[in-house]
Amino acid sequence: MKRAFLKYLIYCVAFCIIIIACVKKTTYPVIPEIEYKDFYPFPGDSADLQIKFTDGDGDIGVLADDTTRTFWYTYYYKDTITQKYRAYYVAALNDTLRIGYVVKAPEDSYKGKPISGEVSVRLQQLRHSKKIKNIKYVIYLFDAAGNKSNVITTPELYVD
Repeated sequence: MKRAFLKYLIYCVAFCIIIIACVKKTTYPVIPEIEYKDFYPFPGDSADLQIKFTDGDGDIGVLADDTTRTFWYTYYYKDTITQKYRAYYVAALNDTLRIGYVVKAPEDSYKGKPISGEVSVRLQQLRHSKKIKNIKYVIYLFDAAGNKSNVITTPELYVD
């Protein structure tokens, strides 16, 4: 009886070791990757812009007291004359407008571990004029190590 139990125990341990060895740990590149998720306009002229992210070393976002802007977007609007998208140009800057936001790091410690999740940013002003109805955003973010993510463009967004 003891021999049968011992044999059974050895098979169970071997089976568990094989199963654990076959389970792959989630890995992502250390350079963040982002993907458009959704856009929620609110009455007035604000909206939430949501993206999904993955990062291999878990250093997305900054600490609570840090004001470093890590999420950047450029706003594009559909020119009603040419029917093409144009970046919003600011003459005072002699450049297109790029707006940065501070993304806070998760409260749990994920440093050094692969993570994935979502970032939601409240855009305070969607467009330069309420006459503009079709917009797009070009978005990227930086992690704490300064790695720049891929650059994505939202689909055409219609706002009333």
